[in-house]
Amino acid sequence: MKARIQRIEINNFKAFRQFRLDLDGRHLLLYGPNGSGKSSLYWALYTFLQSGRKSSISKYFDPAHDERLLNIHEDANYVPGEIAVTIRDTRSLTDTTYRINHSTHGTRLNPVITKAEMASDFITYRFFFGFSHFRNSQKFNLWPLFERESDTFVQQRGRRCTQDHSRPPGCTRSSAPTYLDSIKYIYEPTKPKRSVPNASHPRRP
Repeated sequence: MKARIQRIEINNFKAFRQFRLDLDGRHLLLYGPNGSGKSSLYWALYTFLQSGRKSSISKYFDPAHDERLLNIHEDANYVPGEIAVTIRDTRSLTDTTYRINHSTHGTRLNPVITKAEMASDFITYRFFFGFSHFRNSQKFNLWPLFERESDTFVQQRGRRCTQDHSRPPGCTRSSAPTYLDSIKYIYEPTKPKRSVPNASHPRRP
């Protein structure tokens, strides 16, 4: 079975009170400022896929449990925590929605979910400590790693300019900016402008 995620629905989980994302089988590149919900979406998918091989997941949705992952501002009595993912079979075009919540464990030992979990890589910041040597006082640029690992999944129109030396003739980075270039522009830190005193008007002591 070849399948793609059609829709993700999250209620009362981590940063989300109510959240819905329609992917329609497309790739998703998610970025945003701190506190916008990136990590919450990460943990929702991680919890969902990991639930396929876990015997119980009710503690994550139990308001009285120490390991609950519910939104701290939401009342679980009115909005129960739940993660629902709709997956489409690309051959039959049939949609199936799998849910996990306090009383429903619809992913338990489901081959679609367990195979998807095995084919997924969940990387947190702890992963980078395995091959990076830096102190907390030093700046660490993750962009080259992100660019190398993500560029192959980005579809670009027209002639493709690669990052290596195999660019087609006449294809330069300036002539064909990539989607990743625009994201890099967003994240590249800008140098603060320094005010230069006017020579004709020196500063007063």
